Amino acid sequence: MSQPMLLDTSATESVQLYSIRKSGLLNLKESIIAGLQATPKTLPSLLLWDDQGLQNFDAWTQAPDYYPKRCEWEILTNYQQDIASQLPTGSIIIELGCGNLGKTAWLLAAIERQQRKVHYYALDVSDDALYKNLGNLKTQFANSECISISGLKGTYDDCAEWLAGSAQLPGSTVTFLWLGNSIANLTKLEASLLIGQFRQACRKMSLDCNFLISADSCAVRESILKAYDPNDGPSRKFLLHGLHHANRLLGREVFKEAEWEAVPTWDEDQHELHYSYVPNVDVQFDHDQIQVSIKKGEPIHYFMSGKWTEPHVNSIAEKAGLKVGSVWKDTQEQYCFYLLHNKSYSIGTDGGKSQRALI
Repeated sequence: MSQPMLLDTSATESVQLYSIRKSGLLNLKESIIAGLQATPKTLPSLLLWDDQGLQNFDAWTQAPDYYPKRCEWEILTNYQQDIASQLPTGSIIIELGCGNLGKTAWLLAAIERQQRKVHYYALDVSDDALYKNLGNLKTQFANSECISISGLKGTYDDCAEWLAGSAQLPGSTVTFLWLGNSIANLTKLEASLLIGQFRQACRKMSLDCNFLISADSCAVRESILKAYDPNDGPSRKFLLHGLHHANRLLGREVFKEAEWEAVPTWDEDQHELHYSYVPNVDVQFDHDQIQVSIKKGEPIHYFMSGKWTEPHVNSIAEKAGLKVGSVWKDTQEQYCFYLLHNKSYSIGTDGGKSQRALI
């Protein structure tokens, strides 16, 4: 493992923050140009998730019409003890794209109440998010004998590579925590491939592998479009932020916000909401002797949010070599938590196989 950078925090002990990132701004800049030259045109969704983007997203989730956060908190409030009981003591928890860690603190508190020892790693690409939120989390659990906390700076791919090649972890079971419907920002195939990539990385290091994920399963089209309205203040600020991030990486204002709209398209067959940037004028610019031309009205895909049913998640897990164990739902069944594990995985002290729980 690389030498840790010590996080300056007001907690009684410093938090270890490991930089495992091998991708950088140059790669993202190249992805912008490559995507704009492709047919159809695309921009990387990672543009949304810098420090400012994370703040924008957090503000969006406070909106009354944004039902996913409300549903997720309902499940955590009602079933946190049951969820915590299914995570093995002595395990490693790695949260993928951790955000502000509010839900994480809730879950770790339940684990602590059950006197289960875990080592928690927060993975994020944002320095500011890790510095601020890990400091707050460490303060909350400063006197805990059960919860250890560290941070990982990097992407999903960085984490998988780190696990397979250089990680020295204090345990034999890794539970990946993937909340906030983040899994559904990928296509179903991409989600299966990434889960499979983590599973293979753990297998290479002789680690058992589980996933605790949450996924939006809302089937009411009107509720979805209202929650994800690109013309509303907080959601619009988040959805258009990718253009500002791209400008910063390119070193000039190529994308003027007044010339662009974020346009949603609902795919009924796949249960996915897709977003594209669409210009209201022709846009042309040169970058490193490469000419980029975007026609008025030409869509540039950059973001999606799946609304996946339980059969969808079952299929994703199966293709990744895992199976769905327990399932927890909100009262309106708009949102679900899933525990994915290897088919031979068992929980509890009796060694019995995990039972499917439809709650």
